[in-house]
Amino acid sequence: MKRILYILLFLLPAVGFTQPYATVSTTAYTVEELILDVLINNPCAVVGNITSQTGSDFGLANGIGYFENTNPNFPLNNGIILATGNVMQAPGPANQETWANGGNGWPGDTQLQNYMNTVLGTNDTYSDASIIEFDFTPLNDSISFNFVFGSNEYGTFQCDYSDAFAFFLENTVTGEITNMALVPDTPGEVPISVTTIRDQAHNGLCPSVNPQYFDVFYGGSGQPPATAPVNLRGHTVLMQAWSYVVPNTQYRMKMVIADRGPGAFADNSFDSAVFIQGGSFFLGVNLGEDITIDNGNAVCSTEAIVIGILGANDPTVSYQWYIFDEDLDDFVILPGETNSNLEITLSGTYQLEVTFENGCSATDEIFVEFVPQPIAGEPDDLIECDTFPNDGFAEFMLTEADGQVIDGQTDVVVMYFLTNELAEIGDPDDELISPFTNTVANNQTVFARLQETSGFGCYEIVELNLQVIPVPNIASPITDYFVCDNDEDGEEVFDLTTKNAEILNGMISMWITYHNTLDDANDGENE
Repeated sequence: MKRILYILLFLLPAVGFTQPYATVSTTAYTVEELILDVLINNPCAVVGNITSQTGSDFGLANGIGYFENTNPNFPLNNGIILATGNVMQAPGPANQETWANGGNGWPGDTQLQNYMNTVLGTNDTYSDASIIEFDFTPLNDSISFNFVFGSNEYGTFQCDYSDAFAFFLENTVTGEITNMALVPDTPGEVPISVTTIRDQAHNGLCPSVNPQYFDVFYGGSGQPPATAPVNLRGHTVLMQAWSYVVPNTQYRMKMVIADRGPGAFADNSFDSAVFIQGGSFFLGVNLGEDITIDNGNAVCSTEAIVIGILGANDPTVSYQWYIFDEDLDDFVILPGETNSNLEITLSGTYQLEVTFENGCSATDEIFVEFVPQPIAGEPDDLIECDTFPNDGFAEFMLTEADGQVIDGQTDVVVMYFLTNELAEIGDPDDELISPFTNTVANNQTVFARLQETSGFGCYEIVELNLQVIPVPNIASPITDYFVCDNDEDGEEVFDLTTKNAEILNGMISMWITYHNTLDDANDGENE
């Protein structure tokens, strides 16, 4: 047993060192190619004025490069790396010594420094900034891209020290600037950093902050450093930078990362990096996810849906809508539908083609499904007899109309309301419960709401009439009925209907039946 255990312990480290590590190149692509061919990779994208700054511009290390990765422990396959040190030291395994002072000493970025000090209420300086900037014109009303932030400050220095990075998005028309690199679902404007995303498990001197966004730590409290695909002690989960934009409007994107320091709280000895996923910066036509019942975003068939690109108004861009024809197995043109958005009321697969001034065109498709509308059946009137003292009120079992309202449909429910307005709202607190006593004497209309039960709230409303029939006021006493026994055999024929007029005593809409006993009369039997 000892010898077997010894062999296993000997082999385990060897397995760790055979794991694939990320690779980095500073020569495979120019900075312009990193943006056009790696990050965006769209022939119709309107992109220009690409600039950059990093250590190699000052005779120091290059903090900008292209990376590839096949290790499933790191959530990106390829893209752009921006670092506060030498990107050629970025491939794994995690080795903190190679990142400390790895080519540091070039200038920081004034915009990033001012932004961080304003948001954090600090007065720090920043250095070793790696920056890529470019102009672009979005075709859609939103943009996004995916990224991972990592740092060697995780662990020992995660309580107080943090490098800074931002994705500054500027509307060049309005001058408005926002940072897209923010911690999601967090009140206020919280930039992503080591101190805003960390796990206490790797440093017990400070509490966790947004730990759901922290992924892996390589060190004593985490995974073995030899298994790290990238040379960082820790990194976040795959994150997304997202923002609304105005279509066909020029924006400027600035991706920047920098070391904090030098200064009293300098931490520029330990570098950080941001990895931006290749192809994730989408500038083409995007109609969004399919609108379906399964996706939970469908609407009732009585409503309309607007699809497309809202806010697009560039006169140099043209639009044409198509719908898929199953018989032709192809898209056919929708005549006259040449706006950037389209209002539809029918299920189907729709396609938008966008053509630019230079002749380049792009398309996207979306499948739209509507929730079937319940069709309420027309119920018969519910009729109840009035009770003493004939005041026009009675109890009704409204549920007796359920079958006719449902009319054989499934996955529906019937609710009854006093008014049509209340039925439209459909609040269960306003629902009429059986038995229901009418609130309007003699005749009243209530409203049945037939609603599907899948959760979309589609419904139809029909009227249900309630009638209260007065109890007959029989004349009393009724005079006796005599017939002569002409043949003295004790049997004669009595025409009981001759008493009807006397019994009705002027009442109308009544009918009379005669019975041998009072019990038979109450039961309506043996007429």
